Amino acid sequence: MQTSSTGSFELSNAFDVPFLMEMHDGDLSAISAILSTSSQQIAEEFERCLILAEKGDCSELKRRIHLVKPLWGYCGLPEMQDLYQGLEDFFAQHPSPESMRNRLQLEHSNITAGLHLINTEAYRIHEYLKQPA
Repeated sequence: MQTSSTGSFELSNAFDVPFLMEMHDGDLSAISAILSTSSQQIAEEFERCLILAEKGDCSELKRRIHLVKPLWGYCGLPEMQDLYQGLEDFFAQHPSPESMRNRLQLEHSNITAGLHLINTEAYRIHEYLKQPA
């Protein structure tokens, strides 16, 4: 895993490190908090999306995807934000309930991998900040 140096701590280059550092003024504690909070929200909303797909509620599903999409970018993962844009575009076409379920299942591993990246980085930062100066 490549990393980018921020003092003696190195953020993973899986993230848009310059964006994260600029957005949060280099505050690792703030970055860790944003990552943790966003991960929780994204995970909760994805579970709701799965339920909505089971119910066939395409309009609400599209709305929830739209609301969550910026969290990925805010976490410094623009590729995941793009994935959610693709989901939003797909649901805008009002697919069948079966197609909605299939699409969410298809993207499940990508979303899980993105959440794992966020959680791992938040944990790494948290552990680094606990070290004595």
